Amino acid sequence: MDKVIIDTSAWIESFRSHGNEKIRNIVRRMLYDSVILIPGIIRTELLRGTKNKKEYNRLSDLLDGLEYLPVNDVFWEKVAQFSFDLFRAGLTIPLTDTYIALLAMENKAKLIHCDRHFDLIARHFPLDSY
Repeated sequence: MDKVIIDTSAWIESFRSHGNEKIRNIVRRMLYDSVILIPGIIRTELLRGTKNKKEYNRLSDLLDGLEYLPVNDVFWEKVAQFSFDLFRAGLTIPLTDTYIALLAMENKAKLIHCDRHFDLIARHFPLDSY
């Protein structure tokens, strides 16, 4: 099975009743066909945006069914170097997106997203994304 990271932007789009149908279908397919890796930062972004405790608990239970992607202390140095490399390539990317992109590359996971920052990164670095 393919490894996939679904960025917060794609999760949110898939949750919307009138969201992008293509993204909704991709996320749905990934839930059945892939190993979805869930980094703590994406889990946190999703849970903080819930409307109430009931929604929080329901989403937390859903996310518990995915494969948690931990990082070690060494990863932060890699993020610093990658962020430096992005700046040198003329790209100013939010740190959260830099972190997620590097996680995807390091884990050879496809990144599903709705965020132009990842498209910019993919033009200069080997980020497999959709």
